[in-house]
Formats: sequence, structure tokens, C-alpha cells
Amino acid sequence: MYYLLFLASAAAVIFAGKKMSVSGDVIAEKTGLGHSFIGLTLIAASTSLPEVISSVGAVTIVDNPDLAFGNVYGSNMFNMLVIFIMDAMYRKGSILAHASKSNVTTGLYVIILTMISGVGLFVPMPSFGWLNITSIAIFAVYLLSMYTAFIHKDELSADLEEENINGTSLSSAFLSFAISAAIIVAAGLALSKSADFIATDTGLGGSFVGNFMLAFVTSLPELAVCIAAVKIGSVNMAVGNLIGSNIFNITVIGICDLFYLKGDVYSSVSRINTVAVLITSIVVALVLLGIELDKTAKKHRRISVVSWCIAALYTVYMLYIYFAS
Repeated sequence: MYYLLFLASAAAVIFAGKKMSVSGDVIAEKTGLGHSFIGLTLIAASTSLPEVISSVGAVTIVDNPDLAFGNVYGSNMFNMLVIFIMDAMYRKGSILAHASKSNVTTGLYVIILTMISGVGLFVPMPSFGWLNITSIAIFAVYLLSMYTAFIHKDELSADLEEENINGTSLSSAFLSFAISAAIIVAAGLALSKSADFIATDTGLGGSFVGNFMLAFVTSLPELAVCIAAVKIGSVNMAVGNLIGSNIFNITVIGICDLFYLKGDVYSSVSRINTVAVLITSIVVALVLLGIELDKTAKKHRRISVVSWCIAALYTVYMLYIYFAS
């Protein structure tokens, strides 16, 4: 029954995630904030909503912090693997060569946030009440990243082709967004419950199930949005959405700490996740390096060397989590 619940919840997340992204696109157009800024903020946050609900459910309903942290780091790794998938689909050379350099600044925030979360895992940090100071730092840097995106929103390159959305009102878009969010909340809670059962039933452990199965499912909205964007040539929107989602995903760790009332959530997590901090930081750094190098490369390859490195590191990462769990 729990396996069927997992599959049904996954289908609901995919459906609602795609609807939410379409609504976010309409909101971007109707409010005049622009696709790039909305892509980095509202759409990135909305496609990451499954991670929020399933991770919070993991620390509250099933009391499995490993599942929550594994979901966050695994989702960020899968988001970067999506770049390899998009690169394989793209027919005009390396996809990173066509990504805006504005994504580099956003990517640096991802690395900073990931390393901050790693400090909480490596070093016992003081708390204010039950909230770890690491989480407070994560919230502060997240707000700073959103402020940076806002003040530079006019400079961000938005190459998304305009869609025919004139018949959709702003109020309808917000209503659709809210309904999609409600579906994701219900499905996300069901995902965390069923994933915890699968972790126990299979003996694979919360870290592996969170990093692989749960992370894969909760990242499907990003995958669907990015593939659709690449098909219409909107490379920068796709890459920006992935990096923006990674920023929001790390913030989910702070949110989990906020809801984990039993004490310090960082001390309740397996140290296996410290390796996740290192590898996810390396992978994001590779993406940023690829954006810089592939633009100036004299010979553009069909698939970027960086993309192949990402795929290789993802495989190594999953193997490590599996054997170490």
C-alpha cells in the first residue's frame, strides 16, 4: 500500500508542479516583474515546494531528519544532473555556453548556503531556543540572495519566449497557484510517510531513500519545467530555475530546524551527509566554471565536459550513499 501511495503522490507532485510553474509564468508576465526574477524566486520556490513539505513531514510526522537532509542534498544533486540531461537534448552545442553569466552570482549563493549548512553538521553551534544559529545564518543569506536578485532583476537575461497568456487573468493565475500548492502539500506529506516506510521496509535507510528516491520525485517539477524550456530554446530560464531551486532547497534545512521541536536537528542527522555537502558544492562550482569556460571555448563540444563530470559525480555520490547507509 505504501509503495502505491508513493507512486500516486509522485504523480500528484508532477501534475501540480507543472500547473504551478505555468501559473508562476503568468504572474511574472502580468505583474511585470519579469521571467528571470520570477524564475529565480517564485517559480524556483514553487517547484521546490515538494521538498519543503516532504522534508518538514520527515522531521515532524515520521521523526526522520536523515530523510529530510537527504532529500535536500539529493534534490540539489539531481537538479545539477538535469543540466546533463538538458545538455544531451540541446542541439546547438554546450548548453552552458548559452547560459547567462548572471547565473554565476546565484550559483555562488548556492555554494555559500551549502557550506553554511555543512558547518552545522561539522561543528556544534549554539542555539536560540531550539533554533540553531546555522539556520538563522541560512535564512539571512537566503534573504540577501533574493534582495540581490531583486535589485538586479532588470539586468538578468530573460530569453523565455512569450506564451499566449493574454486570456488568463492574474486572479485566475493566483487561484491556480494556490490550488496547486494545496495539492503539493497533501502529496508531500504522503511522500514523506511512504518514503519512511520504504526506507524501513527495504533496509536502505533514510539517507539513501531521501537522497535518491524522495529527491528524484520531489525534483520532477524542475525536470519537467526545464525540459519544456529547452525545447523552446529558453536555456537561461532553465538553468536559472535549477540554480534558484538549489538556493531555496538549502533554506529548507533551516525550515526543518524551525519545525523540529525536539532540539538541534543538525546533531540528529547522520554524518554521511557531510560528504553530500562537499560533493554538491563541487558540482555547483563545476556548473559555474562551465558557464565561464564554455563561452570562450574555441571548439564547442556536442555535450560539455562539465556535464559529463556532473553525471560521473552524481553516480559516485549515489554509490557512496548506498554503500555507506
